[in-house]
Amino acid sequence: MIIITALMKARDGSGGDLEKVIQDYAPRFLKDPGCKEYKAHRRMDNPNLFFFYEKYENNEALTYHSSAPHFKEMFVAMKPFLEGKAEIAMYNEI
Repeated sequence: MIIITALMKARDGSGGDLEKVIQDYAPRFLKDPGCKEYKAHRRMDNPNLFFFYEKYENNEALTYHSSAPHFKEMFVAMKPFLEGKAEIAMYNEI
């Protein structure tokens, strides 16, 4: 299994807008082949910070995810609300 974590920061005053985009798109990823888990979280002590935890069966599933039309659409929709770049890390489940 491949695990992806991502940290994203919303621009000040845009946390609610970013959360709405995430809520609209996140359920679609769970329907992607090989996607075992896709969870987004909003930090309690800083509502501008978001954490993603994703689990994929294999490299093919991850490739599908990152090339899916709804993945690209989500990032276009998120862009106006983001500050800086996402911090993304990949792990092999042990």
